Amino acid sequence: MVEFGFDHAQASLRKSKVCSVTAKPIAYVMEQTLGSVTHYENLRRQEATSPINPPRWLPIDFTRGKLPWTITGSLRTRSALSRIIEEIDGAFIHTTTIAPLSLDLFRKKPVILSSDATPLAKRFMRSAYGQPPESAIAQRAKQLLYQQVFSRAAGFVTWSNWAKDSFVRDYGCRDQDVAVIPPGVDLDLFAEGNRDHELPRILFVGGDFVRKGGDLLLSVFRERFQGRAELLLVTKSEVAEQPGVRVFRNVDANSDALLELYRTSDVFALPTRADCYSMVCLEALAAGMPIVATRVGGIPDVISDGETGHLIEVDDAAALTSNLETLVSDAARRREMGTKARARAEARFDSRVTARQLFEFVRSRC
Repeated sequence: MVEFGFDHAQASLRKSKVCSVTAKPIAYVMEQTLGSVTHYENLRRQEATSPINPPRWLPIDFTRGKLPWTITGSLRTRSALSRIIEEIDGAFIHTTTIAPLSLDLFRKKPVILSSDATPLAKRFMRSAYGQPPESAIAQRAKQLLYQQVFSRAAGFVTWSNWAKDSFVRDYGCRDQDVAVIPPGVDLDLFAEGNRDHELPRILFVGGDFVRKGGDLLLSVFRERFQGRAELLLVTKSEVAEQPGVRVFRNVDANSDALLELYRTSDVFALPTRADCYSMVCLEALAAGMPIVATRVGGIPDVISDGETGHLIEVDDAAALTSNLETLVSDAARRREMGTKARARAEARFDSRVTARQLFEFVRSRC
C-alpha cells in the first residue's frame, strides 16, 4: 500500500489556501493513553510545521471509572469540541475510541479520525490486554457502530498498513481516504551515546511487563545470557533485580533517564504478546540499536527483518534466544545493524517529516 506523500498533500493544500484565505484553526483532540501520549508530545514539538494556522490542542486525559472509556472519553471529546465548533475549520481525533459520541458534530465540520488499530483488528489481543472475550453479537454491534462513525469521517490517519487494511477490509473505508502516517520520533533526542562498556546491554521498555513479554525475556536472559550481558528493564511492574538485571520504574517518556538508557544500550528486545504499534521500537531505531521484537500488529512496518533487527513469533523463546545470541556475541553485527536502524529512522520516521505529513493531510481534508 502507498503511504501518504507530500505531492498529493501539497496540491490539496494549495487548493485549500486559495479557497480559504481566512482559514480557522483545526482542533486536534488527543487521547492521553500509552503511546498516544508520546505521539501528542511529538506533534506539539512540531506544531510550527502546521499549514495556515497553529493547531488547537484538546488533550483528553484517560481515567478509569464505572463507565467504559469509550463512553467517558467520547463524552469528554464531544464536550470539548462542542465549545469551539464554530471557531474551527475541522477536527482531528486520535483515537477512534473517543469519537463515537461526536457523530452529530461530523455534520457541522469535517472530522479526520486517527488510530493505531481498529476495534476488529484488536479483537485477538483482548486477552493479552486483560479484557474478556466478546461474543459474536457484541463484535457485530460494535462493527456496525463504527461503520456508521467512519462513514461520516472526512478521512483517516493510521500508523501502519496493518491498521489501514482493517479500515478498508472490515469497515468499507475507501483506500484513498486512509493515509498511513507513522507517529515518528524526535531524532535529535535519541542520538547514539557512549556504548563503551564491558558487557553488551539489552534494553527492554514496557510498562505492562507481562503483556510486553518481559517475563519471557527475563527467563531467556537467566538461562543463556547471565554473566555475558546486562539486562535493563524499564517497566511500571514490580520486578525484582537480580545478578545482571537492573530495573528502572516510573521512568517518563522522553525523560533524561530514559534517553540515557537508549543512548547507551546495545540491543533492544520487545517480545510483546500484543501491540498495535510500538513507539519504543521507533525510539530504539533512532538510537541506533538492532531490535528483536514480535511480529504483531504494525511492528513489521517498523523493523526490516534481518537488516535493522529480527522479527519473531509470539512466545517463541527459541527464536528470541537465537537472535539475541547473534547480537550479544557479535559486536560488529550489532554495529552494522544499529547503523542501518538509525538510517531507517532518519529515512522513514523523522517526526519533523511525519508531523508535517499529518498536518498537511488533515488540512487538505478540512
